[in-house]
Amino acid sequence: MPRMNSVMERWIQTCRRELLGRTLIWNQTHLLLALPEFEDFYNGHRPHRTLGHAARTTRPDQ
Repeated sequence: MPRMNSVMERWIQTCRRELLGRTLIWNQTHLLLALPEFEDFYNGHRPHRTLGHAARTTRPDQ
């Protein structure tokens, strides 16, 4: 989608590759349960370049 910003495009690509490519989603309810878990993984457990490849310890909304 050419009108989306690059940060969201990257997140969507990662979500498709790492979550949807490896998980069998049965229905919308299952997807809505799996997405927050993936979001926690994406924001908390993955190393990030801006943090010197260190994983964050807490979510920003807590």
